Amino acid sequence: MPCKPDIMYQRIIVILFFLYASCILSNNAYGQKVNYQQFDNIYLGAEASVVSCFLQDSEGLIWIGSNKGLFSYDGYSTQQHFTYGENNNTRIYCGVIIDNTYLYMGTDNGILVYNYRADRYEQPETDFPTDVRTMALQGDTLWLGALNGLYTYQLQSRKLTSFDTRRNGLPHNTIYSIIRTRDNQIYVGTYNGLCRYIPSNGKFEGIPLPVHSSQSNLFVNSLLEDTVRQCIWIGTEGYLFQYFPSTGQMKQTEAFHNNSIKSLALDGNGDLLAGTDNGLYVYHNDTTPLQHIIHDSRNIQSLTNNIIWNIFADQEHNIWLGTDYGISLSRYNSALQFIPISQITGTGDGNQFYSLFRDSKGFYWFGGTNGLIRFTDPAGERHDAIWYRMGDKTYPLSHNRIRHIYEDKEQQLWIATDGSINRYDYATRQFIHYNIVDSTGMYNTNWTYYMFEDTAGQLWISTCLGGIFVVDKHKLMQSASGQYVAEQNYSVHNGLSGMFINQIIPDNEGNVWVLLYNNKGIDKINPRTREVTKLFADELSGEKSPNYLLCDEDGMLWVGFHGGVMRINPKDESQQSISFGSFSNNEILSMTSVKNSIWISTTNGLWIIDRKTMDARQQNMTDKRFTSLLFDPKEDCIYLGGADGFGISHPDIQAMHQPERPILLTALYINNQLVSPRTRDDVPNIRYTNSIELKYDQNNLSFELSDLPYSLDEKNKFVYRLEGMDKEWNFLKSNINRITYSNLSYGNYQLIISKLERDGQPSDHPYILNIRILPPWYYTIWAKAIYILLLLSLIAWTINFFRVKNRLKAERREKEKILEQSRQKMAFFTNLSNELKTPLSRIIAPISQLLPSTEEVHEKQTLEEVQRNAMKINSLIHQVLNFNRIEDNKDSLLILSRIELVSFSRSLFSVYEEDKRFTFHFEANKAKIYADMDAIKLGVILDNLLSNAVKFTSEGGNIRLSLFYRQETGLLEICVSDTGAGIPQQDIPYIFQRFFQSPHSGSKEGTGIGLYLVKTYTELHGGSINGVTSEKGKGTSIGLSIPVTAVEEDEIPVVPSKKQLESLPVLKPIEAESQDEKFLSNIIRLIEDHLSDADLNVNALCELSGISNKQIYRKIKQLTGMSPVEYIKSIRMKKAAMLLQQKKFTVAEVMYMVGFSNHSYFSKCFQAEFGKTPRQYLNDGL
Repeated sequence: MPCKPDIMYQRIIVILFFLYASCILSNNAYGQKVNYQQFDNIYLGAEASVVSCFLQDSEGLIWIGSNKGLFSYDGYSTQQHFTYGENNNTRIYCGVIIDNTYLYMGTDNGILVYNYRADRYEQPETDFPTDVRTMALQGDTLWLGALNGLYTYQLQSRKLTSFDTRRNGLPHNTIYSIIRTRDNQIYVGTYNGLCRYIPSNGKFEGIPLPVHSSQSNLFVNSLLEDTVRQCIWIGTEGYLFQYFPSTGQMKQTEAFHNNSIKSLALDGNGDLLAGTDNGLYVYHNDTTPLQHIIHDSRNIQSLTNNIIWNIFADQEHNIWLGTDYGISLSRYNSALQFIPISQITGTGDGNQFYSLFRDSKGFYWFGGTNGLIRFTDPAGERHDAIWYRMGDKTYPLSHNRIRHIYEDKEQQLWIATDGSINRYDYATRQFIHYNIVDSTGMYNTNWTYYMFEDTAGQLWISTCLGGIFVVDKHKLMQSASGQYVAEQNYSVHNGLSGMFINQIIPDNEGNVWVLLYNNKGIDKINPRTREVTKLFADELSGEKSPNYLLCDEDGMLWVGFHGGVMRINPKDESQQSISFGSFSNNEILSMTSVKNSIWISTTNGLWIIDRKTMDARQQNMTDKRFTSLLFDPKEDCIYLGGADGFGISHPDIQAMHQPERPILLTALYINNQLVSPRTRDDVPNIRYTNSIELKYDQNNLSFELSDLPYSLDEKNKFVYRLEGMDKEWNFLKSNINRITYSNLSYGNYQLIISKLERDGQPSDHPYILNIRILPPWYYTIWAKAIYILLLLSLIAWTINFFRVKNRLKAERREKEKILEQSRQKMAFFTNLSNELKTPLSRIIAPISQLLPSTEEVHEKQTLEEVQRNAMKINSLIHQVLNFNRIEDNKDSLLILSRIELVSFSRSLFSVYEEDKRFTFHFEANKAKIYADMDAIKLGVILDNLLSNAVKFTSEGGNIRLSLFYRQETGLLEICVSDTGAGIPQQDIPYIFQRFFQSPHSGSKEGTGIGLYLVKTYTELHGGSINGVTSEKGKGTSIGLSIPVTAVEEDEIPVVPSKKQLESLPVLKPIEAESQDEKFLSNIIRLIEDHLSDADLNVNALCELSGISNKQIYRKIKQLTGMSPVEYIKSIRMKKAAMLLQQKKFTVAEVMYMVGFSNHSYFSKCFQAEFGKTPRQYLNDGL
């Protein structure tokens, strides 16, 4: 009889379901399951407590919608993504991902659009409805369910369309759930039932729900498509329905009656998960009891809150529960299930397990630092655990520290403790304690570490400080209470390398291998000969000192040491070592043989070695550290003992699929500040870029990374290096995901991050981030060009500096040569003058006597001519002598007398008026001018000026002498002018220098001393040369001014007449050679003589003058008011001003001439003295 179509369809569904279930079971054959007993609870913050939705982007990153906006979670930490205007109170109810770029999120304020690749929010152009509670994407159409209606939004055209009850047949305008099925159907859950959209007419078709209630409306909270069961799950307020679209059949699931179903999802096993106001429900089928998970305040890993708003299964089948108080994550862990000790014992006491064992009767024995626990159900559902501990009245034990659990050939259970050995009596469920000593009574088994039974029925017992004991097991069991004397004892006295014995393992050759503590290595005992042999002393020493020993089913011995293991063949003692990689800091904690592999628990994770290929792989299962391992062949599983619990895994875990997760940079910190495109426009989103460019001062960088380890308890291990800085890989410790570099120089770098593969080596597919740090402005190309120009300028300046310096040296040598010539010339003139003075006086005196007595005119004229020329020679001799006295500083003081200047000058001028070849003019603005002056020096001044005028004036020319006294200024102005040949302009600056003779003077040669004496004597009177004006062929005018204090005639004091001298003024001599003036003159001379010496200082001056430092300071301060340093600087500055005024030298040359070597310091001192820089002084003059 043929089946009805609906029955046939149901049978097909049942067959498909069982096929799906078998696939699930096959996938879970290795223990793959979702653990709903333990959750990793994630809290977003005190305020962001309500989690309403989850999304996962194409990279695998989880996005979280909460009552305080949007968050992301990378497996290490959460990060908040602030919304518009920093308004973080937006509650997000739902969301979809569009174009792998945008998050469209329904909120209480409407639609929020977030570009997660650019890390910025974008303001939607459409006016969306508020309180959007559900969304579904159908091609280019986005369905929006809100409290005030149903809408569709066209993503391309940005057109928003609304639906309502009257026009479109909606059961109600309040929408809480929308799904799009795989056949592209749209189902809508409203406040008043379920409906389906009919695209042909744009209306909705209601789907009745079989509710036997007086309520007329039914609130549909959640919808879920089940592709395996070919149905749609409908969660409402109080019911769960199963709807089959193909047949239209609606079925109510009674197990969920009176539960408010807020969210629905399928886990990786195909079980239905229902989030309610009363916790989480796990539904397998109607025949399997419903599993109910709720919050337990005693367990921090229980469900964080009973109100579950959203259930999300990610790409790796992890289950994310959004609750009223954060997130509970149940990992789809294919590697490990961890059972807390409290689940076995029902108490909160802890234990660190160091020895695990399952006896022949099916009991599990787990011992560690806090006693021994016996139980039968590792899942902890039978609650039959017995805990043996010291001091326990019911189940006592000799010591809580359990070192080893062993079952002998007669199925007797023995334990090694820090209180000797114990044997278990199954009948009484009590332990029998034994004390064992050696024959001497010196050693005992108080600290027992390991034991085994040999082929002769003897127990071998290793101890701390007691060596190894060998006892007859049956005699020991039959002995009365008290001490038992061992049949044999191995100690250092009969060959052992030490007394602190860790493990003793028999091999298939009948030998016993001994592992000793304290770097004592391995010994081997031959029980037949009792010979003890030390093995591998060189191979297993230092860093490779062994700490664990294991014998596998093939009889091969495995020795664990720091960083690796060694396999030893007992037959020939050949060995092979395996290292756990250069990035592993592994200390062996435990080893066990599992089928064809060796499992090794280390301080840096779990390693599995293939016994055939010797291939070592690291297994990333958990961050927990396991100190003991047990392979249970009956259950085909492995138990891993650790702190306060144990893990359960499967031997073939390496064959399981491990998801390949990419490495992402999840956060960037610059100078300890978290940056993103939301906070800085110049920084890209570090999650979705492979290069960044930073400014030179953005050189303290921290990166947070993740490979999104949602499935495994343990994070992957990473190594990293910064190309351009690091030469070697840096190891990143587990659970640390931050990389930091400080004070990076500008340049290009590559940050390379790689996972450690199972063999302990970096992956061949690392993550690479290109980093460019721009140089500071002073390292840019333009700055470097400026530096090059400056360098070239410096080179040019240096070349010029040394050129000038060499020229100055040459000039100094030339100057010294000239000065030496001058001194020689002056010495010659002086000697000649002294030689000529005596004969000349003998000529002048007789002529003076002959002239009055000679009456003959011609003879008288001849004598007068002789007298005139003799007097001229006498004048020249006196000029030379005067110059010599000036040079010797013997003529630097004045002998003043009160003279009448007009008559004095007129009488001197009258001598020249006798020469009738010229026309002479004398003028004065006063008839008489009385003043105190040195008459001799004034005569020299006037005589030299007038004689020069006569010398360079042609016959018939004019010569004028003018005297003007300016009462308002107190200056006597003297001017001598002529109409002679004139002085070339280029010679005028030098005519007052000693020995200067113009090359343009023709035959009018002289000594070059006259004008020098004019200037010197004028300045000696405190005067100065006013100026020289000259024009070639028209004459020269030389003016000077001398400060005088003129007195009236009636003020002139006189003395009584004596020898007709009443008319002469009284002389006022000045003390020209006082001690103070001699001192000061000597100091000035020394300073001027060494003015160009840069090393001239007070100490040098003291050495030159022979006067002590204190005395010279006191005298100079008393006479000048300045310190010696200031006085030396003042003379240098005045000399520099004089040289600059001549405009013959550059500033640099003058600087060296006055003893300075630092231009800036010279300029600073000069400006302080004269109020302007040397350059300004040179250009402007005083």
